[in-house]
Amino acid sequence: MRIAIAGATGLTGEVLLSLLPHSRLSDAGLLLLASSASAGTTIETASGSHEVQELRDGCFGDVDLAFFAVGDALSAEFVPQALDAGAKVVDKSNAFRLAEGVPLVVAGVNDHAIGAERLVANPNCTTIGFVHAIAPLMDFGIEEVVAASYQSLSGAGREAVRRFWVEAGKALKGEPETYSEDAAAALQVVPAIDQLMGDEHKEEAKLRLETAKILGLSADRIYNTAVRVPILVGHSIAIHLRLSRPVSESEVREALTNNPTLLLLATGETPTSLHAIQYPNRVIVGRVRVRDEGRCVELFAVSDNLNIGAAFNGLLIAEQMLS
Repeated sequence: MRIAIAGATGLTGEVLLSLLPHSRLSDAGLLLLASSASAGTTIETASGSHEVQELRDGCFGDVDLAFFAVGDALSAEFVPQALDAGAKVVDKSNAFRLAEGVPLVVAGVNDHAIGAERLVANPNCTTIGFVHAIAPLMDFGIEEVVAASYQSLSGAGREAVRRFWVEAGKALKGEPETYSEDAAAALQVVPAIDQLMGDEHKEEAKLRLETAKILGLSADRIYNTAVRVPILVGHSIAIHLRLSRPVSESEVREALTNNPTLLLLATGETPTSLHAIQYPNRVIVGRVRVRDEGRCVELFAVSDNLNIGAAFNGLLIAEQMLS
């Protein structure tokens, strides 16, 4: 079997390469693809050294499976080429997530949606952690969701991480800060991620529309404020659910405990971004509270946006597509 990774030199591509040796795809041959700027560089993997090739027309001729961890425009251009060449595709971009007939899958939640499809979309990194946290509570009848997501800089890519180190160094030297809507440059909390679309930013729309597609909830009853925070890895999300029937805290905790992807902390323990680094393949949940006579549930979840929020989820999808 031969696997292509488009975007192999990016943060998600790097994590995917680190996970492959421990997966059912460990013996596959690799074709590493990136932009012309990165073509020709060498990446060391568990299977040896691989020269990065340019992502270009006609490069998928002998590929069985292609992972895409590139921007929307590149996915829109090259995913159809990979499919035409006979490859199965797992796409991490936003290009096909809401397309009719394309499964949008959180592994362990709606795997049945994969079926025999040859193109499966990997949800947004925030959506994956969010869906894992609330899916076990669907049987209680979720009527409305209010969330605030606190998203790390690595979700914005390698350049945002680089800027963080530059600006952090300036701050330590006492150099004056200037306001910016870039959380990395300004070392601030910024409640605006990606372009504004009507009364919400694109990142907020992703969580709302993707969650509705995955879980069958009404998109009009999901509300989110997406915030960029100056930490490197680990997305956090504060969640408030209104239910159709009252529940007890013990019922909620039991439902969360029965999900193998979740790590439910003991009462009094607080989930932080450090937990995401310690448990990169889990979604860590805590601060569980039941209010309003059992009709409202509040919880806080954290997850590694590069691992379970991107590469690991995509790898689990691929294993199912190939089984």
